[in-house]
Amino acid sequence: LSCVSACPASALQDNTERPQLRFIEKNCVQCGLCASTCPEDAITLQPRLLIGEQRKQLRVLNEAQPYHCIRCAKPFGTLKGIEVMLGKLSGHAMFQGEALERLKMCGDCRVVDLYSNPGESRITDL
Repeated sequence: LSCVSACPASALQDNTERPQLRFIEKNCVQCGLCASTCPEDAITLQPRLLIGEQRKQLRVLNEAQPYHCIRCAKPFGTLKGIEVMLGKLSGHAMFQGEALERLKMCGDCRVVDLYSNPGESRITDL
């Protein structure tokens, strides 16, 4: 959702409840910042002029399935995003066993798991 923060006119918006990209056509100034900042090349500009009420309505452009923490079931990130991250890091020596499973946890549960796991080394033990 880097395009949302790049939009100077708030034409693109996210949803705090779920991973969604939403759009209000009347706010769009066709500056192109969204298209140039999108790392997935998912946005293209379409010059047009809508005159009716439809241009004022919030539309969902894209919605992804949320990923749920394996410890508390709180949604965080997207299923696709977590799967890509796990695929890239599964072969890395730092992310084997429990460390790889921690990537499937939300930020809060990751910290709790690190501090409650007796097998983890702590800076105070050195």
